[in-house]
Order: sequence, then C-alpha cells, then structure tokens
Amino acid sequence: MPEANYVVGDKFRLHFVWRIPSEDYLRAIFEAEVLHVDDLSNKYVVLLSEFLAGRQESSDGEMRSLEDVARDYWSLVAGLAGRRISIAFEADDGRPLWLRLETLTGEHNFFRRLNELPEKFAGQLPEDH
Repeated sequence: MPEANYVVGDKFRLHFVWRIPSEDYLRAIFEAEVLHVDDLSNKYVVLLSEFLAGRQESSDGEMRSLEDVARDYWSLVAGLAGRRISIAFEADDGRPLWLRLETLTGEHNFFRRLNELPEKFAGQLPEDH
C-alpha cells in the first residue's frame, strides 16, 4: 500500500513532463504544498504554490536555447501556479510525471477540476494559501 510521506502544510517538488507537437519535451518543476491527505484514495490534494524551474529539450535530450523554446506552451506551464490538484502519494518522490499534452492545454481537466467546483462545495475544500 502506498503511504503518504508528507502531512498538511508540508511542501515537496513535483516534476511534470509533456511532449509537444514538435517532438520536444517540456520539463517543469513546481513546489507543491499539501492541503489535504486522502488516505482512502492514497492521494494528496496539493497547491502548486510556485513554478520553480523548467526547460525544453529535443527528443535527443539537448536543451533548447531561450530563443528556440515554445513560448505559447511555456505560458500555459506558468499559468499552472496557484492551481490545486489531486495527486497520488507515489508522486512525492520527485521523479518525473509524464502527462498527456491535453492536461497542459486544458483539453483534459487534470489541472482544472479542483479549481472549477461549484461555489457551494468550495467550503469543503482546504483553503488556498
């Protein structure tokens, strides 16, 4: 059984990776603050409190220069700061989490679902900090 390594108020880093249409990879590291620990589903609810670092690399692993990055995708990455997400306990080890590009573009609600709940449920979620 997976176990939580963090408690409410603790912070850890989440490393996300997306493959964009150019075949490049975007890597982004966020500081995640634990808002809730759900032992029943083995998940945390975290706040992506800060975008810490990122890089874009070719399919061969070569880092792209700032002039050659996909700025439209990076603006979407930066926009994830301040979002709440539900994430499995296993994600707290710092290893890269490979996500579908649709999670970044908003076609999939992974980064939106806990932020778009009807107002009547807002009081049932941990407060944003």
